[in-house]
Amino acid sequence: MQNSGYSNALNPLQSLVAKEVFGIPMVLMIGWRGRPGEKDEPQHNLIGPNILKNLDANNIPYEILPEGLSQARSSVGRLVARAKQDNTPVALLVRAKSFAAYTSPVVARWASASPTQTQTLKWLSSPTERPVLSRESTIESILDGLKSNDISVSSLGGNSRELWFLRKNKNQSIARNFFCIGAMGHTYALAHGVSNGCRANRVVCIDGDGSFMMHLGNNAILAPLPDQRVIHVVIYNGMHSSTGNQPLMIGRGDLLALVEGLPYERKFIVDTADGVKKALQSVDRSTLILVPVNDDTRKSLPRPTETPAEQKDAFMGSFRSNSKL
Repeated sequence: MQNSGYSNALNPLQSLVAKEVFGIPMVLMIGWRGRPGEKDEPQHNLIGPNILKNLDANNIPYEILPEGLSQARSSVGRLVARAKQDNTPVALLVRAKSFAAYTSPVVARWASASPTQTQTLKWLSSPTERPVLSRESTIESILDGLKSNDISVSSLGGNSRELWFLRKNKNQSIARNFFCIGAMGHTYALAHGVSNGCRANRVVCIDGDGSFMMHLGNNAILAPLPDQRVIHVVIYNGMHSSTGNQPLMIGRGDLLALVEGLPYERKFIVDTADGVKKALQSVDRSTLILVPVNDDTRKSLPRPTETPAEQKDAFMGSFRSNSKL
């Protein structure tokens, strides 16, 4: 990434990756544009001279890539060791002209035709009336439709809290779920990251419509990737529930039209518990399941009692042995 990519990544870095939250070791390679005394494009005028202060302010250890190969290897080695030791992101800053020019062996060409879009299956009982399902009853239906070896990744706010509550209420382990308590809008991308490390399992991404709309570029890029098994369930209540029920600025008709153009292998729009379970049980690869719901919510929804570190350890441990959480 460059400076702007780092700035764009600050939300998930601060609210999810940081050692103060989940503590995920990560190496960021940042192209350092707009260094002090270096003339560059105007968009780098602020972040360029101040990126070291920014990294310090976010408790991200960093090194500047040295010129010699031996020194560069040592620098990278120190950063990797620091990331693993402290469970923290680290950064390697790369100055201009540090690397030789790269020539791609493949010449990019425009596709000769648009990719074929799959038909959206609409299993709707009341397409114009108030939806029957609530967010909680939808998540309960998702749990009923999961396979024993499925992994789930749930988005920030009510989705994760209700999933946690329902699991606990049913005396089920929470270890096979990653609760995305930060990084709003990045849930689908995170689910793909999990899927990359767990090719043998389906990953069910439980997302909200606000989160879904925030980074739609992820969907267009990730949904058509080959050999991925992410099932994306989007719960549509037409509002940003976690921040005060502000209305989502896209109507139902426009949202359905948007869904038609997304490159998932299969797409469903369902509004009943049986429809949710039937859709989940009939797919194994890239799928979008959109579920319109009403605005009913539990008034006293508890928050997870485990710390993020405990949740992460249980999640990672579930791939090695049976977890107690």
